[in-house]
Amino acid sequence: MTDVIKIGSAAKKPGPSGVEQARIYAQSQRERFKFDASKVVQAKNVYVAWLDLMGAGHIMSVSMEKSANFLVRLHMAVDQAVSDAKGAVLALPINDGVFLTSEDQATIKIAVRKIMMDLSCFFISTPDVQNRFLLRGAIAYGPVYRGSDMLAGLSLKKKALHANTLDRVAFGPAIIQAYGAETLAPPYGIAVHESARSFAPAGSKPFRLTHWLWWATEERLPQPSGAAPLKQIKEALKVELHSYFAWMDRTSLLQGLKPEKIASWKQAVDQYFELG
Repeated sequence: MTDVIKIGSAAKKPGPSGVEQARIYAQSQRERFKFDASKVVQAKNVYVAWLDLMGAGHIMSVSMEKSANFLVRLHMAVDQAVSDAKGAVLALPINDGVFLTSEDQATIKIAVRKIMMDLSCFFISTPDVQNRFLLRGAIAYGPVYRGSDMLAGLSLKKKALHANTLDRVAFGPAIIQAYGAETLAPPYGIAVHESARSFAPAGSKPFRLTHWLWWATEERLPQPSGAAPLKQIKEALKVELHSYFAWMDRTSLLQGLKPEKIASWKQAVDQYFELG
């Protein structure tokens, strides 16, 4: 018997499973995130200052208007200091705080001192105690990448697409160190991380103390032109801080603070502002 050959379309191979389809799609999307870190140059060592509004979370939960008043004034002071630095200081605002970076120690000191002086004067001159606000900060030193440094690892097309976003990014050990050390500073004080006390750029000396006295006159930090003597501003600030803490004691329930916390701030302020 002769076999009958059936002519017809060959059986179709089964298509990819649902999971395989997802993997194929994921692989196609991966190309959008292509980045070559090997093309990025080594990070530069810079000074990082972190300045932070104290108690901003509680303030935001209580009054949007008061939060706006405090945040805007902080960032106005930062803008003025950065403008005065003429490109030598870069700022990275983050809501209720700001990171400042500079390769030069004197430059970062001048910028931080101007911000502390300006906002101290605002604190001193504000008659209604409930419209005053506290801030503090810290300084560290070490390698930091700005987002703009990352552009070397992107294609030309991706550079054009992501340059503005990456310009608002900074990361590195000194960023974390400055952020963490801020809790060691008293109100209107500046703590110094051990990185800035151990290392410095060529031609500079590391910070000597665990806290920086921003009102103290140094060789490359003369008295600001046209300003009241910084030590007098410091003394007036200390008086007004005590008045502010007395008010906080009386209203601690509304401030969301325990009396022990306010007492610890008082003690830290007394010790810090007695120096220099």
